[in-house]
Amino acid sequence: MLNLTPLILLFPLIGFVLLGLFGKRLPKALISLIGCGVVLLAFACAVADFVSMLGVSGAAQSSNITIFNWVTSGGLTIDFTLLSDPLSAVMLLIVTGVGFLIHVYSIGYMADDDGYWRFFSFLNLFIFAMTLLVAAGNFLFLLVGWAGVGLASFLLIGYWYTRPSAVAAARKAFVVNVIGDFGLMLAIFLLFKTFGTLNYSELLYNSQRWCPRGLECSFDQAARLAGFAGQSTMLAIALLLLVAAVAKSAQLPLHVWLPDAMEGPTPVSALIHAATMVTAGVYLVARAHSIFQAAPASLAVVAVIGGASALFAATIACVQTDIKRVLAYSTMSQLAYMFMGEAAGGFSGGIFHLTTHAYFKALLFMAAGAVIHALAGEQDMRKMGGLRHKLPLTFWCFVVGGLALAAVFPFDGFWSKDTILSSVLERATTSGDFGWYVLYAAGILTAALTGFYTFRLIFAVFLGEYRGPEIVPHGAEHAASAPASRPNGRNAARRDPLARVREVGAAMAVPMLILAALSIIGGFYDTPIKPWLNEFLVPSTGPAVELPNGSGLFWFSIVLSLAAALLGIGIAWARYGSRQPRFAPSRNPFVILLEHRYYVDDLYDRAIVRPIVALGRWLRRDVEGVALDGGTRGVGGLIGGASKGLRALQTGYVRNYALAIFTGAVLIVLYYVIRP
Repeated sequence: MLNLTPLILLFPLIGFVLLGLFGKRLPKALISLIGCGVVLLAFACAVADFVSMLGVSGAAQSSNITIFNWVTSGGLTIDFTLLSDPLSAVMLLIVTGVGFLIHVYSIGYMADDDGYWRFFSFLNLFIFAMTLLVAAGNFLFLLVGWAGVGLASFLLIGYWYTRPSAVAAARKAFVVNVIGDFGLMLAIFLLFKTFGTLNYSELLYNSQRWCPRGLECSFDQAARLAGFAGQSTMLAIALLLLVAAVAKSAQLPLHVWLPDAMEGPTPVSALIHAATMVTAGVYLVARAHSIFQAAPASLAVVAVIGGASALFAATIACVQTDIKRVLAYSTMSQLAYMFMGEAAGGFSGGIFHLTTHAYFKALLFMAAGAVIHALAGEQDMRKMGGLRHKLPLTFWCFVVGGLALAAVFPFDGFWSKDTILSSVLERATTSGDFGWYVLYAAGILTAALTGFYTFRLIFAVFLGEYRGPEIVPHGAEHAASAPASRPNGRNAARRDPLARVREVGAAMAVPMLILAALSIIGGFYDTPIKPWLNEFLVPSTGPAVELPNGSGLFWFSIVLSLAAALLGIGIAWARYGSRQPRFAPSRNPFVILLEHRYYVDDLYDRAIVRPIVALGRWLRRDVEGVALDGGTRGVGGLIGGASKGLRALQTGYVRNYALAIFTGAVLIVLYYVIRP
């Protein structure tokens, strides 16, 4: 089989370097060609790698390439190794494929931006960092890619650096993700201290190295690791890895950076929320599944975080009025579904939902970007409405993405979400643990809320009457004073505030149409009839935990989840679709709680941010200003005073020196007389 992972990393890196060094002097057409072309080449290599695995089974599906030796010190040897296996192949397809479509979409969306070359350079850097994270063959280079993704996200979220809100959002994302980076570093230190290696092949996949006394082992890798290191050590490693996953995938309690990341351009939101950064945590748990299975208590923690995050984010999304923030909280909720599936043992199910989510969430962000672009940067749903006939393509793309997000049959989200709920219900029935039934109920309730907030957004934006001011198209500051092309055109523009609203161009429309098609058919590669993706991922993630096909519980779960989604859509229609939507402030205490996002940000601000800022100010003022600077000045003053006194003794008169010598001699004699 092939292993083209070095080329998959190399192409976006070349694009980043070329555009970063020379992009300012290049024409936009060449910038677009380089920025999109390198990602397309990486995608072609990812497809070739993936195809080469088809028809191959077992260990033959995994291949390592060592590029060079990174460090050798004592017993530590770390090579720059790239791994190609079913899990990395699927992830690389999503990262480069959806990433390429987002690059193409950016050609139209960022056409008028002065930093066009810089934007595409940062996008290429992001793709390179994410592909390194996915293709790394050991935990050290996973960390390098992990940190690189954090850096690239900082640059892209704060791309419009003249906006204070964008700079604050980028800083917030960077700081929160550094917490996860620290957890990952501690996990890596503990892994090396315990096992003496960081290689996936030795730690995660059927290595006989950890068998007691070198004997042949019949049990699985998780049992080998637990038997060698002990349950407590494996639990500590798993929980530290989970800290990293929770921060990167914006789960409770490290979720606060994700909504603010909407300050970046919409293509950045699509890239971060759909195919790359936030999926890294889900990938990490799936990749390190042997470690988590070696400490079952860690999977219970994953389940609790997943269930709580799913409901938390879904309820907040129900009251948001910013079109991109609704989708941001939706991303958090859908990632929580993936963690729920992995917690139940359905690691391949979590990756399946990751792939389908990449299609429909990228589509939804692109469609939201088309609306924002058409409305000259407006993101407030309260100032929208009546756009269905003005933006028909965007409307139908939004509907397709919304049906997939709400998990309505036969769209792709239906198959992947039901796979996750099936895993949770199977775990509940086999274990008899009431907690798994609670988790399943949380998943069903979240499905209903997802249907509600998704179609609340669609109905409020596209149906009813327009509620905003007259639109001046993007980049047309003088359009309001320009004469219309037809008689009475100016009067028509005054009567219709949407008269100048136009559908997006081909550069933005084509990626949306491709993703819409994938959102319809993208779930058919892992249906209950033929779970092809699950079978393909078995060498990397192990067999999935699912309800038996055709059983009563199987059909019960499918019907219940679909009914919940349709119920949520029906409620959204009754409140926002069948009549003119109203967004009047509510006095309902629960709604107010949701509007303030459960006051988590306020709690963090008062309990963490303000005390740290106050401590910093005190250290700067009292410790640095008074103690350190004052002490330094005091020592200098003391030495200066002493030298000034000594200078007074140097008079140049012999009689003064003789008197001083005589006085000293008298004092010495008196000392020995008084105290012989």
